[in-house]
Amino acid sequence: MEENPFMRVVWYQKGFPTLHDTAVVPVEPSTYLASPRPASASLAQHIVAVLQELLVQSQASSSSLMTSGKRPRGRPPTLPLEQLWLALLIGVIRQAKHLSTIWRTLCLETTGSYAVVQVSYEAVRKRLLAAGTAPLQRLFETISQALEQRALSHPPSALPLAPFASQIVALDETTLDHLPRLTQDLREVPDGDPHRIPGKVAGLFDLRLQRWIRVQFRADVLAGCNTGILLLLEALAPGSLILADLGSFGFPWFDSLTDQGFFWVWRLKAKTTYEIKEVLAYDDHSGTLDAIVWLGTSRADRAAHAVRLVIFSFRGIQYRYLTNVLHPQQLSMQEIAQLYSRRWDIELAFKLLTCELGLHFWWGARTEVVMIQLWLALILAQVLHALQAHVALQAEVEPFDVSMHLLVDLLGTMPDGSTPVLERLVQQGRFLGLIRPSTRIQVVVPSVPPQTLRPTLTLADLVRRARYAQRNRYPRIAPFFSRFTTQLLL
Repeated sequence: MEENPFMRVVWYQKGFPTLHDTAVVPVEPSTYLASPRPASASLAQHIVAVLQELLVQSQASSSSLMTSGKRPRGRPPTLPLEQLWLALLIGVIRQAKHLSTIWRTLCLETTGSYAVVQVSYEAVRKRLLAAGTAPLQRLFETISQALEQRALSHPPSALPLAPFASQIVALDETTLDHLPRLTQDLREVPDGDPHRIPGKVAGLFDLRLQRWIRVQFRADVLAGCNTGILLLLEALAPGSLILADLGSFGFPWFDSLTDQGFFWVWRLKAKTTYEIKEVLAYDDHSGTLDAIVWLGTSRADRAAHAVRLVIFSFRGIQYRYLTNVLHPQQLSMQEIAQLYSRRWDIELAFKLLTCELGLHFWWGARTEVVMIQLWLALILAQVLHALQAHVALQAEVEPFDVSMHLLVDLLGTMPDGSTPVLERLVQQGRFLGLIRPSTRIQVVVPSVPPQTLRPTLTLADLVRRARYAQRNRYPRIAPFFSRFTTQLLL
């Protein structure tokens, strides 16, 4: 075949296009792909990093005190104690239901910046029992000190009411869930027996700073709310305002708090007798009453100090409160109602411990394991309360407008991002439902007509001789023996 002069021969060479013979120019990926921004840590990673830093700090201070700056003798442990505590805290965040789950995490995943370790389950269990709760107590103190330093530079106040009070605290207790039948003695205990309950947790919750300041573990689950309550008040500043429920209602208790220089607000218990000493405000149409009263009309049972009684109705429900703040100019009726509605904060704090932080799934029945798990929950609760208060402060809302349940849920679901995680919580909080209007009932006190208000308040003879009946309708037949010991945790 003759060569056609009008047809060009195209040589197919590797790497060259077949349609034209333009030289291939390498293209940089940056010309058509946006350069990725450095990712920010997820919410769980952020909290784990903070906890690891505080763990190392608390352990370093403890080791320097014990060894006087010298290196401890012996081979370094295969499983450092800091890694064990961090793995346990991560297990609480992930709501692990058994200690073996945390052991598998140590063997399969990195714990913070710690590498994977190959240890047996029995080794982890023995090291946990030998460590005790002292390192966790030091970690809690380190976290509390860090939060106090932050509060000094950025003072958050979740409760602007009652500026005359040095602190505003809620006092209450809760009963822990039953222990699993993991030991021989518990297998023989019948259902409903109180010996399956490890104990109670009582505490003081600071409503302004939104954190625990005193926590007590009570082994006697059958004891009343006032048992051992004076230990909780030892470190409380004079002039503090205490809010409590009817469980600790009593004339001797009211007189004791007043004598110690504390302010308090309580609900009036049903069938409590009182005698009106002086009426401060009264409205017959709405049934509103503000008066100074004597508690107890019987000669055998009456309080020593005169108190203030406030009665009003809202949406068909009558509210009755007692307080030893006698001047309405210092604490109005509306402020009393708003203050006592915030007592519910401690109930939500107990719910965080028992539900979201896993105290309804005990890892074991031994005393050491129960107390370690209780300390782990308290540490994470302190961090989560601070995080909730921070988000509320940045979003300019009340703390209870930030859902604690969703905040705990976001620990495992909120991924990495291009912006810091705390900024994302504030920016996307309303879209995600984290920041939403609270469903709490806002009690509104009816306005009292000006003509019913007393122009002046002259109070005299506010103390009388007290008599306490000390009646017990249901005396205990036999003492309660518990496998645990009552102790003051904070």
